Amino acid sequence: MMNLITKYIFKDFKLKVLSLVLASMLWLAVSYMGESKMSISVRVSAENLSRDLIVSKMGTEEVFVTLNGPVSILKNIRARDVGISLDLSKVKEGRYVYDMQRKNVRVPKGIQVEEIKPDYVVLEIDGIIEKRLKTVVKLENKWMGMYSIKSWAPHDVNVEGSGDALNKIDSIQTVPVDGSFMSEEETVDVPLDTKDLIIRRIKPDTIRVILRKN
Repeated sequence: MMNLITKYIFKDFKLKVLSLVLASMLWLAVSYMGESKMSISVRVSAENLSRDLIVSKMGTEEVFVTLNGPVSILKNIRARDVGISLDLSKVKEGRYVYDMQRKNVRVPKGIQVEEIKPDYVVLEIDGIIEKRLKTVVKLENKWMGMYSIKSWAPHDVNVEGSGDALNKIDSIQTVPVDGSFMSEEETVDVPLDTKDLIIRRIKPDTIRVILRKN
């Protein structure tokens, strides 16, 4: 029995080795040298904008980019390896429509950009102003009736941001004051709620609040 197995294995041995080598080379060619495609979500960044201007609105902050290239490169691509930048060095206040061109996309060497969707982005550019806003302390609902606000500081902050947005408001709230409160008095540093504001800088960005137990 063993003789039959050995005879079968070694029969046309060179031909079998050659077949194995060719099969391996074919697999490598398909896996590592073949062309393929992939789509990736890429964040759009604005660059070279004047210090006295700010992007007040961007129609879309991410686009889908279809890439074409060797499988060996594509399979290792991460979101951070691909980027899209818009040169805003010549813009002024107003509304702009930028075509998404392939040359704007940064990709690893050996990769081609096949398609960008959407292929344009709408930007609104606004002038920057500085304004002092009054601070308003907001207490988390579960503490209302148990604690009251004794004091807070500062009572106003300096904000630098979109003139169009800041001209519509005179105050800014804190995020809801929360914590593991037990004492008669509690002191807590609370961030200001800036999520709906188009700002470049706010100083200070936290408020010290003193709560008193009712």
